[in-house]
Amino acid sequence: MTEHHGLAKNTLGGFESIVMGIAGTAPAFSVAVTTATIVSTVGVLSVGSVLYCGLIMFGITLAFIHLSKITPNAGAAYAWVGHVFGASWGFFAGWGLLIASVFFMVSATIPAASSTLLLIAPQYVENTEAIAGVAAIWLSLITLIVTRGIKHSSYVQITFTIFETAILIALIVGGLIHYWDAPAHLPSIIWFSPFSFSPQLFATGALTAIFFFWGWDVTMNLSEESKSNASQASGAASTG
Repeated sequence: MTEHHGLAKNTLGGFESIVMGIAGTAPAFSVAVTTATIVSTVGVLSVGSVLYCGLIMFGITLAFIHLSKITPNAGAAYAWVGHVFGASWGFFAGWGLLIASVFFMVSATIPAASSTLLLIAPQYVENTEAIAGVAAIWLSLITLIVTRGIKHSSYVQITFTIFETAILIALIVGGLIHYWDAPAHLPSIIWFSPFSFSPQLFATGALTAIFFFWGWDVTMNLSEESKSNASQASGAASTG
């Protein structure tokens, strides 16, 4: 008897794929880490940086959507770059994404551990060993969930994403109410003007803003596991 080890085809619906795409961008992590970085580097031009980087990412998204419709493949960029430019370039594309994902998983568990300790044991929030231990626990739990399969992962992601989004919306609404009459900067067209950027500022802003969008392509990796894989994954990518 042959045991099947392939991907769980036709498992995820459109809503699940969209949520996985949103979760892939790690909204709370992006707000907590990337916002402070981009504001400190380009100031009020952060808004324009996010906008122009978003336009660039939109073009990449369209390309990925059409590639997914033509050849749905869980390897996504790894497979498509390999098919078009050769195996060597495909290897580098896949290896780069793999290394970036490993670094992100390690770095993302640190603020998760700090927040956990801040909630349950604030006296250990400055303790390096305690943070490392809690981070290892979080990473182990995530690994365990992933090994259970894509369906279990989607349930956890939906729960976490709804909870995370509710907190972010509450913070945004609270900030608007509290600072509506005393904004740090009045809105200005200068924030969006491309002429406000020097080449160095534009490059710095774009390279930082890209982390707001990092991870949306997870929907392409789910193309083989999505129902009606081409249309579901493509729709999820455009929405995410």
